[in-house]
Amino acid sequence: MNIEIPSGATKIIAQLNQAGYEAYIVGGCVRDSLMGKTPSDWDICTSARVEEMLEIFKDQRVIPTGIQHGTLTILQKDGAYEVTTFRIDGEYADHRHPTAVAFTDKLAEDLSRRDFTINAMAWHPECGLIDLFGGVADLRARVVRAVGEPAQRFDEDGLRMLRMVRFATVLDFDYDAQTREAAVAQNHLLAFISKERIQEELNKILLAAHPARGLRDLYDLGMYPYIIPEMCHTVGFAQRGGHHFLDVFEHSILAVGVIDRELILRLTMLLHDIGKPFTWVEKADYDAFDNHAEVGAKIANHILRALKYDNATRKAVVELIAHHNDGIIPDETNIRQNLARLGETQTRRLIKVKVADLTAHYFRQERAEIDAIFQKIERMLDAIIARGDCYQISDLAIGGAELKKMGLEGRAIGDMLHKALDHVVILPEDNNRDFLMRWIQDKMTHV
Repeated sequence: MNIEIPSGATKIIAQLNQAGYEAYIVGGCVRDSLMGKTPSDWDICTSARVEEMLEIFKDQRVIPTGIQHGTLTILQKDGAYEVTTFRIDGEYADHRHPTAVAFTDKLAEDLSRRDFTINAMAWHPECGLIDLFGGVADLRARVVRAVGEPAQRFDEDGLRMLRMVRFATVLDFDYDAQTREAAVAQNHLLAFISKERIQEELNKILLAAHPARGLRDLYDLGMYPYIIPEMCHTVGFAQRGGHHFLDVFEHSILAVGVIDRELILRLTMLLHDIGKPFTWVEKADYDAFDNHAEVGAKIANHILRALKYDNATRKAVVELIAHHNDGIIPDETNIRQNLARLGETQTRRLIKVKVADLTAHYFRQERAEIDAIFQKIERMLDAIIARGDCYQISDLAIGGAELKKMGLEGRAIGDMLHKALDHVVILPEDNNRDFLMRWIQDKMTHV
């Protein structure tokens, strides 16, 4: 069993070995290499202390990434490598961070503190693989198993439960039964985890090739109350009528899986119907959800704020949810109106949202027709953009300076520009200065 490691990592390990210290690549890069994947980064662990590493690499570029935790980043020609001293974590007072870190010269002690067996393997160019906890067997069995006692691992760091779901989702692995049971029993420890770290793991689940499995597991493991409490209301919430064949929850996670792997799009599909349980009205033969897009946008805004998403992501998702029920048809005026309301980027996203939403309905017979309609809409949108049709105020052939000379002031200027935009969105050929001057003068005369 051989692992090809980058030249920079080889050089660092060799230098540490020549100085009399042990050194190995460790963790995720070993796991990924054994699975035939190219690691995104290469971590190294060593018996050398920070001060000893600083001496060994004194002639190289070194960044003190986390000296208190025994970590340095050593820059090589082919990239940056984190190198960390073997360590043992102390007590975890907050179910997330150890109160103290003790360094050790024993690799086994370092590996024993790690989260899952598949992440607790090390490799050396000469010694080969060090697998003390059955990581290779679990890779072959496609199982996520905690190192040692699962309850202890999760009690130390509650985030490990979310990482468990993320690894199972991304790698398409199953859960070791004891590890899963411990996560169910201790899911309340997620209350101690920062929203930023929860968001980070949720994003990785959402961006997996097949996210529905992980999104469903979050419910089965009892984790949504600590992540997105409102999601619990969607589970089992039926939708009679409207070509629905799934409840709100299953419809939403199916829609996540059929849209592009872009975070804004996948967050939108996860939350696009979050307002339905709060707007439900039972009719004789169908369920009505009037204004669920508007209500859902407000709920999503609250959820994304709570999870500490950046403003740009939050606003884009909320806008798409607010408009996900808007009509888009293969009509150039309609498309320009959507462009005027949302802009090009968001309009293109909204088309994808509409397709994903419809794909998660029961439209078996109409699927080809639906695809053809939205392909036509995309072609028309491309043509509108290529022609340079006006759909935003900045593209009008007349501006605020001219309107001010015509006697308009303050808010009246903006109002008139919006009226002019509404006009040329319908009649793009009228976007010329002379026509708009006459048109605006006429509007002013008949006020």
